[in-house]
Amino acid sequence: METQTLKEIGLSDNEIRIYVELLKQEEALASELADATKVNRTLTYQILNNLLKRGLISYFIKNNIKYFKEASPNKILDFWKEKENNIQQLIPELFKLVKTEKKSYSVELYEGKEGLKTIINDIIRTKPKEWLDFTAGLTTEILPDYFMENWERKRLKAKIKAKFLVNQTQEGLKRGKELSKLNLSEIKYLPKGFEIPSHIYIYGDKVAITLWTKDLPFGVLIKSREIADRFKEFFEWFWKLASS
Repeated sequence: METQTLKEIGLSDNEIRIYVELLKQEEALASELADATKVNRTLTYQILNNLLKRGLISYFIKNNIKYFKEASPNKILDFWKEKENNIQQLIPELFKLVKTEKKSYSVELYEGKEGLKTIINDIIRTKPKEWLDFTAGLTTEILPDYFMENWERKRLKAKIKAKFLVNQTQEGLKRGKELSKLNLSEIKYLPKGFEIPSHIYIYGDKVAITLWTKDLPFGVLIKSREIADRFKEFFEWFWKLASS
């Protein structure tokens, strides 16, 4: 069972073990859950109390014995929405802390998978009419399919058109076939022998240069109208040379 999403809403590995086991058993004693998951009994009681507070499980008493029972899995969605609502309420307060006087440019460095998510999610937040992408074809090698599929749905909803210039490598050709199936998308291939070593995104007044490696994925996000315009000219020049 894929448990990464449960981690993303804040559950620890042991909490996930206990929760998933309770889903399988429907109802169980704390001792039974501890034995089944190999989690220390004292820790199991602490975890069950945490899950109770979050409303993810419930309990009942039978013959003076406390049995734990799973709440509807829909509660996970409610829990996620509650966290999202709390964050939305926090955003205005965070913006009050941001200095209003800003430079006409900025450079930001993001590391790890979550950093790359921040960069590509910025494309959705910015809502440009067009997004240009030099692609090495490695995106789906790093981020899970469900994340990218959800991201694509958001892009289509925002009506953001995309142009992809793809490397003619094994990875690039494979990714090119996947991209060709997407709506609001145009795909061309860079000349043979010319390979972009990273992804370069151009949208609005921003340019993102990202390196999609398993060991150390990271990206640089540049906000500058002049640089974005220069990269856009660079992209369009290659677009004319590229093959469909």
